[in-house]
Amino acid sequence: MQKPTTMTHEINISVSPRAVFDYVSRPDLWQEWHPASTSAVLPRVPLQSGDQFQEVITVRYPFISVQRQTAYTVTISQPAKTWEVQGKSSLFDLTIHYDFLLNGETTLFRRTLTYFVHGALGLFEPIIVRPKISSQSIKALANLKRLLESRGKA
Repeated sequence: MQKPTTMTHEINISVSPRAVFDYVSRPDLWQEWHPASTSAVLPRVPLQSGDQFQEVITVRYPFISVQRQTAYTVTISQPAKTWEVQGKSSLFDLTIHYDFLLNGETTLFRRTLTYFVHGALGLFEPIIVRPKISSQSIKALANLKRLLESRGKA
């Protein structure tokens, strides 16, 4: 039986923890920085613990694109400290956890993703899914850093 996979990526961003929190806790903006996020519909802004929203995730492989609607619930919302959602789609169960840590004059942004792949795709998780998710996460954090620092949010 397969187990959930957890991966953590972090990056220092030269803006305040509150600025990073205010931006990344808006899933309707994820498509601006995360390569797999296609769109999200929110019931309100800012989202609070217990709020639910929908996101379309698209993962592109060389010969195929996989697109799924994912339903999320916000499980933790502590401004400028921690934000977490749990999501479900027909292919995945996942938890996205963000930490915002003051690191001198920057924010150490830590993104931890824990996911479980349903069905036969789970057999290929280590060789197909995991490398793709990891590379997208690294690219997402670099995009986020570039975007927030270029806007000069503090």
